[in-house]
Amino acid sequence: MKGPWVTMIYDREADCWTVRKAGGTYAVHCGECFEIRVGDRGIRCRLELDRNWYVIMREARFNLRSKDIYQVRFV
Repeated sequence: MKGPWVTMIYDREADCWTVRKAGGTYAVHCGECFEIRVGDRGIRCRLELDRNWYVIMREARFNLRSKDIYQVRFV
């Protein structure tokens, strides 16, 4: 069963992406898999870090923009 959609934001001080759920804020680590909302659907991806944070999808890679907010859910 898939979890609910949660907000993922970049924490500049910790230099990591975080999600708010279950009354707390948690870091999302390299290698973690989740769905990221694109339009009206979720696409499975994995979070990675090189010079910038990015997600790897089935056949593509996309840099995450640190000023943007993303909707994700963990599967």
